[in-house]
Amino acid sequence: MQGWNEANMENKNHNFLTANSVKHILDLLKNVQDLQIIGGCTGNDPVREHCATIRHIPELKITEKHERYIDFGPAVTISDMLSLGRSNMPTILYEALETIGCYQIRNIATLGGNICSKGLKQTLWAPLLALDARLEIKSETSTKYIPFTKFEGIPEKYILTRIRVPIDEWQIAQFKRIGPSARITEESAGFVFLVNTQKNMIVDIKIAFAGNGVFKSSELENKIIGARIPLDKKFIEDLITEADIIFSARFNTPLVNPILKAQFLNLLKYSLEQLA
Repeated sequence: MQGWNEANMENKNHNFLTANSVKHILDLLKNVQDLQIIGGCTGNDPVREHCATIRHIPELKITEKHERYIDFGPAVTISDMLSLGRSNMPTILYEALETIGCYQIRNIATLGGNICSKGLKQTLWAPLLALDARLEIKSETSTKYIPFTKFEGIPEKYILTRIRVPIDEWQIAQFKRIGPSARITEESAGFVFLVNTQKNMIVDIKIAFAGNGVFKSSELENKIIGARIPLDKKFIEDLITEADIIFSARFNTPLVNPILKAQFLNLLKYSLEQLA
């Protein structure tokens, strides 16, 4: 096929290709069986026999800030995002970016790679979940938009082309990463707590937790919206009990480390107590 970069080396039965446009990568998906799309390859996902990098596609490296949201291409690196500065994106997103790897890793790792990795959820999952990000995906014949709350992976023959992040202001915005500082393990997770208040009343709240499993409950958030500040101690205790029940029901599996649930409940309790 014309357009393949044959300088991309073949190594131990792996054929590495470089796409130079969105059309090119879609052509590759159409014509190469079981093609794997890769970014900076800083994760631990196994590499298939045929893979193609999107790192050099100009359309996928864009950053566009608008009045109410900011668009990122999936090939934007962590360093590229940090270079925008804290004031140009939601605080929790910037703080999450700061916890990712070292300088060298940030120069290679991409936003798309962070959210599309298989298995354990990476650092940016919780912030994007809480911020109600939306994903744009394209195939040869169609374009779809997926709320991040519904994201379960890129469908076959589609590529991720844009991540849209709302930049609404939050009066309280907390991000906490738990687990080892230099790597992602089963003990790793991200926690986000966002609150807006008006006239001593909580008018909006977002709670997200992502690691070896994902937690975001509209049911729990709706129980908090409308509550008066300062929060009553009994109200907080009841919320933690409810959160425990919802978490356990959603992650009734031995694959989820029980320590993560304890840490989630502790972080949630601490955050709610700041409103007491």
